Order: sequence, then C-alpha cells, then structure tokens
Amino acid sequence: MKLDEKDITRSLQIEEESSVSNEEKLINLDDFDEKFDQDDKLDIDTTMDLSSLNLTDNEIPEIMNRVLREDKKNYTNLVLRGNALTSMGVKILVDELLTTPRCLKNLGLSINPDIGDVGVEHLVRLLQGSRTVTLLALHNTGITNRGVRLLADVLCNTDSPCILQKLYISFNKFITDESLEALIQILERNQTLKIFSLQHCSLSDKARRRLRQICAKTKKRKFKFSD
Repeated sequence: MKLDEKDITRSLQIEEESSVSNEEKLINLDDFDEKFDQDDKLDIDTTMDLSSLNLTDNEIPEIMNRVLREDKKNYTNLVLRGNALTSMGVKILVDELLTTPRCLKNLGLSINPDIGDVGVEHLVRLLQGSRTVTLLALHNTGITNRGVRLLADVLCNTDSPCILQKLYISFNKFITDESLEALIQILERNQTLKIFSLQHCSLSDKARRRLRQICAKTKKRKFKFSD
C-alpha cells in the first residue's frame, strides 16, 4: 500500500511519540516566540516540541540559547520534526549540545530532508561525545548509504561505545542494498540498540529477508525492516 504524505507524517509521529515517557507532557508550540515567553507552561515539562514551525538553520542558535541557557528546566526531549533544517542547522545544534552539556535523551529531526549525510556526520560527533542521548529520530532526512555507514561505524565502535538505544531512519529512499553490510554489522555488533526502525527505504526483498534472519537471533530487540 502506498502511503501519502499525511500517512507518512502520522506514522512518524506515532513512532516517535511512543518513545517518550507517558509521564512527560508534550508541548506543541504553535507560535514560536509567543510560547517561549510563557514560562509557566515550559516549567512543567521536559519536552520541547518545535514541530512543523518552518524553522530554519538561522533560528537554531536562538532555540538552543533558550533551551540550554535561559530556561532553568532540564529538557530531556527536543523535537524539531517537519521544519526546514539542513546539515548546517544540525552542526549548530550539535556544537551547542557538546559545548553546553545537558541531559538530552531524545532528539527528533525527522522530515527535514535536507539534513543528509553531512548532517549525520555532525550527529556522529554528538553520539561520540554525549553520554545521555538514547533516542535519535531521522525519518525522511535525506540519508543515503554513506550515512548508514557513518552510523554503523559509531554504533559498532567498541573502543568508545555510544549508548544509543532507539534509532529511526525509516522513509529514507536513498538507503539501498549497498547498505546491507553496514546494517548487518549494526545488528551483529552493537550491544545497546533496543529499537532500530528501517521501514519504507529501498531495500530489496532479499536484503530484508537477510536482515530478518539476523534479527531472529536478537529476541530482546525490536527491529523493523519490512515496508
């Protein structure tokens, strides 16, 4: 069944939001500036949801300034889904997070198709330098086989293991069978991932069968590969 844009967006929302604790209320900031000024609402939550606000790279410094410095709340979830961010915005975000460490656990960047593999390069730096990030959502972000290779290298690095537990890279159509070796390495060597979502990419039936065979050996993990 072919999914339209609304179906895809809803699918990503369900998958990402199901990973956030029920104890943590979700704020939807319909108006960026107005909601940021309502401290009473921000203070009761640990999730900053800035989805679908058409935010650009130029606005990331202000977002990070308010999240990391001005507000006293320790946000554990940052959702920037459905904006107009590129790899440059990801670089700014990662630089800020590594310079001013915070207890960020969940980072959602889905439906920003111009992030691409260069953005993944910066996120790899975050995974290498952060000891708190356990969820990374990258659905429909323009990742290719090169990006998968970058993720495999950091996820399989035993000398400096990252602690990522949930990785979502579904709806990236440029991920093909060329990534099979890297994907197999992730499944066989990584010890921290509990959920790995790779649906609606461009893997062949043969590649997905191979991945499912490997997944059968990891009963305690939840891996999704079929379209």
